Amino acid sequence: MLNIRSEYKTIFFFIVYFSITFIYTKIDAGGPCAPGMGAFLFLLAIPISIIYTIVLFYKLYKSEENQYLYSIYTLAGLWALLFVLLQLNES
Repeated sequence: MLNIRSEYKTIFFFIVYFSITFIYTKIDAGGPCAPGMGAFLFLLAIPISIIYTIVLFYKLYKSEENQYLYSIYTLAGLWALLFVLLQLNES
């Protein structure tokens, strides 16, 4: 099994996840009353992130390795970057 650092796994997962979300948004845009699959996947990213953060906190508590703390920082940074990009898109 590959020994990849936790931060890289986090970045890779969310890049792939949001890429798939963007593709589904273009394929199935939906309408005002029935959002498409892209909107559903975007909203599903919030509980996925929360659950993943709880798992990372648990692993940090058990092993006290800094890579899990860096993954939490990376996850927070990815969400901050996403919200900044969404704000710039509205302007």
